[in-house]
Amino acid sequence: MANETKKIDAATLSTHGKLAMFNEGLKKGLANGEKFTALMDQLIDTTDGEVLLTAAQKLADFKLDSAYVTFPHQYKNADYYLIFMSRLLGMHADEQATLHTRPHSEALYHVFDALSDDYTFLYQVVDGDNGGAYYREQTTGEKLFYIHLERRLLRFNSTAFTNLFINKLLLKGTGVDQINTVLATLINFGHDLQNDFGFNVDFNILDVNNAARYELRQADLNGEVLDKLFVLAAEHDYMLRNSPSGHGAEIELPGDLVVDVFDAGAPETAKWVLTVRDSDQRVSWFDVLLHFDFMRDWYLGNIEALEIKADPLVFA
Repeated sequence: MANETKKIDAATLSTHGKLAMFNEGLKKGLANGEKFTALMDQLIDTTDGEVLLTAAQKLADFKLDSAYVTFPHQYKNADYYLIFMSRLLGMHADEQATLHTRPHSEALYHVFDALSDDYTFLYQVVDGDNGGAYYREQTTGEKLFYIHLERRLLRFNSTAFTNLFINKLLLKGTGVDQINTVLATLINFGHDLQNDFGFNVDFNILDVNNAARYELRQADLNGEVLDKLFVLAAEHDYMLRNSPSGHGAEIELPGDLVVDVFDAGAPETAKWVLTVRDSDQRVSWFDVLLHFDFMRDWYLGNIEALEIKADPLVFA
């Protein structure tokens, strides 16, 4: 009898253990869900910037499902970047980017009122150790910028802006005012991150600071490229003159605007750059491309040499 009792006790304990483990798994899964909803409350309702950023950081990496509890309706990790961006812009009274949900799913995306619904924007999370996410236009796949919330880093991508806003939009009939409305929101987002959280932001081709030096893809610029600008400028009654910054040329455009292309490298190492100067520091190289046809023709016609380099660590 003693041996039988031991066997029954062992079986009872085993069953209890399984049930206890199952129950504990449910408790942990539900607690994880409660932790998630608390973070969502912060992401949705807080007016404190740091609380908003921290909630977005945690949710972007959050794993909601567990072995015992799964939630059939939930956002993707990339969607929390969108929610964060929308909330931050909303806190600064910029409502141009509208957050939409795809039918029959929880997937989120942005639509800009200034553009047609053919163009939608969302985040693509970077797999691997680097982390972060790209904000991209879904139809074209153009990655407009890279953001890393933990590292407080934002990098704009000259190639994507040129391909989307000039080649796909401007040259196919979209108005400059419409494009500028979208650009203003994206630039505002960069400034909001910079001012509210101290993000390291590289505006790249959108930088309006007179001190900004846009580095050209071709480090040692072929003289023929400047010759082409000389010809185009003359055809539009503009004159190139020698660059005051060294080997190169500058051109003065209406509005007290000066574009300078010159070699800023060391004596033995060429490094061609482009600068844009205006008295109010409100004009970027991208603005020049939008408003001056012949400058745009020169840039696009020699894009392999003149393309403004973006951060090579995040844009191959």
